[in-house]
Amino acid sequence: MPPQTYRRSLEHTLDFIRDLDRARNLEDICTKVMGYLSRFGVEHMVAATIPTPDSNRREQLGHLLLNRWPDEWASRYAARRYVAHDATIRRLMTSPEPFLWNELEPLVQDDPIARRVMNEATEFNLNMGFTLSLQTLDKQLVLFSVGGRHLEMSPDTQGMLTLVANYAIGRAIMLKQETPSNKPIMLSAREREALQWAAEGKADWEIGAVMKISEHGADKHMRAARTKLGAINRTQAVAEAIRRGLIA
Repeated sequence: MPPQTYRRSLEHTLDFIRDLDRARNLEDICTKVMGYLSRFGVEHMVAATIPTPDSNRREQLGHLLLNRWPDEWASRYAARRYVAHDATIRRLMTSPEPFLWNELEPLVQDDPIARRVMNEATEFNLNMGFTLSLQTLDKQLVLFSVGGRHLEMSPDTQGMLTLVANYAIGRAIMLKQETPSNKPIMLSAREREALQWAAEGKADWEIGAVMKISEHGADKHMRAARTKLGAINRTQAVAEAIRRGLIA
């Protein structure tokens, strides 16, 4: 990268970091991070502490820090416990070095379920990706992954992305440690049912079918539940409902 181009990129990154310091909630962090990363072709992003392979859906969703992963894919991944076969997780547990997803072929060639995980991810525009890990002061390993149909991930870009991930995850951990409100939330029976099916990985049209209502009706129940739970998306709504014991 030419010196002038690198300097402009560095100045832009420093501006981003200063802006990130002003974030007041996790959604704000997600918006700022995605705004910065979109220039590299990034369409989705997730940051999470790493659950154990035998963790259940509730435990897995509780590990999320930042989430701009496709809702349906996140729900399916948790419901089918793909964490036990995810090649990105296996790679992180054996090496601290960042990697592109196209480097994972040796880990999936003899594991049909791992291959299925990667193939199904492409249904949600997660054709290419980049993953890195960070370790917190209390020795927790944090995964940070970005994905999209076409990524521009030069070595310089990967270095900047590592810097961004460090600051974004640090800010997210600070905000997450703030005590959440435990004010009672009342969901209707239909809202709880819609959330329960969402937790099983079903899309709105499938939820409508099993509840014998239209897809629009299912979406209406999901939107109402998200509003009551203060959630920004389906995955967060499911995680919060599970945390509060509103669904199993």
